Amino acid sequence: MLRYCLICDSKAILTREAAKGIALLLGLADSALREAQKSNENTQAPGSHLLINGLAAITPAYPSALRLAEDVAKFHFAGFNCLCLRCGALFDEPREKESSETTKQPP
Repeated sequence: MLRYCLICDSKAILTREAAKGIALLLGLADSALREAQKSNENTQAPGSHLLINGLAAITPAYPSALRLAEDVAKFHFAGFNCLCLRCGALFDEPREKESSETTKQPP
């Protein structure tokens, strides 16, 4: 579903869940790259299991990356679900009318 900003009518909307996913992905990638760099500095042989060492660092880094992702959602979205990347407006998605309201039930 395409979302529009309630203020500036922009389509550049970031949802809370998407921001959490991006922050989690970046946190895990950061830990993998740091471990690969650390392994590269400690070994003399070029390319010796750098990828494996980096991937092995992802699992222990998951809890801290998840906390970071939750902090992004908490502090950048302040309880709202959407953030406009153009004007910075925070808002919730407009709720669609329920089907029970649109269809009349017989008495």
